[in-house]
Amino acid sequence: MIMSWSVTKDLITWHFPQQRVAASWYNLATIFLPILLGYYVMAVLVQLPGTKLYRQALLPAVLWLTTTAGMALDFSSNRPEYAHLNQGLALGMFMVAMRVATWTLADKPYVKFCDADDQNGNVNKSESESSSSHVNDIYGSLWNALDLCCNLRGIGWNWSKGLHIARPMFKTESRPAFAALSLLRFILYTTALSAVYLSVDTIDPDGSNGWSIFDSSLPPLQRYLRSSFITAVTGFAAWMIFELTYQFHAFIFTLLFQQKPSQWPPISDQPWFATSLAMFWSRSWQQAFREWFMAIGSRPLEPYLGPYSPIGAFVLSGIFHEVGVRAMGRGGDALYIVGYFTMQGVGVVLERLYKRLTGKRVGGVLGFLWMWSWQIVWGNFVVDAWVRRGMDPKMEFFAEPFHPVLFIMKICRWTWETRTEAVI
Repeated sequence: MIMSWSVTKDLITWHFPQQRVAASWYNLATIFLPILLGYYVMAVLVQLPGTKLYRQALLPAVLWLTTTAGMALDFSSNRPEYAHLNQGLALGMFMVAMRVATWTLADKPYVKFCDADDQNGNVNKSESESSSSHVNDIYGSLWNALDLCCNLRGIGWNWSKGLHIARPMFKTESRPAFAALSLLRFILYTTALSAVYLSVDTIDPDGSNGWSIFDSSLPPLQRYLRSSFITAVTGFAAWMIFELTYQFHAFIFTLLFQQKPSQWPPISDQPWFATSLAMFWSRSWQQAFREWFMAIGSRPLEPYLGPYSPIGAFVLSGIFHEVGVRAMGRGGDALYIVGYFTMQGVGVVLERLYKRLTGKRVGGVLGFLWMWSWQIVWGNFVVDAWVRRGMDPKMEFFAEPFHPVLFIMKICRWTWETRTEAVI
């Protein structure tokens, strides 16, 4: 028994060393290529009937590889300001692991039933309609698996039933026009995020490896007004990161891979104007992780919690974000990070109880104030946990030569100095 544990411990230590291993072409090839292959094969199998046993057999290997990559590789070059690269790695591997687990649990084959030309609004196409009109074959599954691997929301797939898709503000079917619009949005979001980083950087104490948004030197009212402002700005920055990442991929996939603009509807739907927590999380905020939040976090609890089972999805979301913070090598704070997302689920449950007792949905002006109050109150704690772990402008999200706002300021300064010299 002791020998068995010793061998197991050595194996775990070899795969998950105390110190991360610097990324190299060798370990990228030996770890990431098998992950990509396993991810792709699972995407093929989930489309074919009678393959659940094969998926179950492949799942442990993919989970082991994703865990190894997320915990053992170092993309930061041992530089604290680049620790967010390890965070991104861990979150990406966690997402792949949860997606393949979701595909393993699927009882019915995934079917790509349309090209998303008419899916603006709610995806409510019935499973029987989609399955009866399209039958997966091995050749079609091999091709569609490429789309499934990248299509996080399930645009054009039967498993995305019930997904809300926002209507685009400027609708066009021209690929060049859509690509140009996506590129313009990417530039605007990137510039705005750059400005947010510079503004928060003025608050961040110089040289600190972590600080608190609660300034104990201030009176209570000013202290919490300041922390609430930082919390709101942080949420705004998170939204812009999702948007600029999405717009960049929309530009690439429509221009280079000739995908249709209808396959890239807006990723969010005006989250700042949501009038309830349920509306914010199910319609307004990005839905990129909805598939596995529901399959792994919510549906297993339905027999026990019924309409209140979505709280499981919020707990899983909290674990997801906690894993990302811990990957930065500065520890985690599950009480505040997982706690924040759990309390968002509690808020959604309270809204459902309110509807059950009154027959009315939470909404309107009071719903808007309720949503923002609940977000800011609990958001204070999670944002404080994040910045205490070093998730602040000290991270080099923008390399200085490519910092949009700084670049614009240098251009303006150069223009002003050039004109001044010309006048003199």
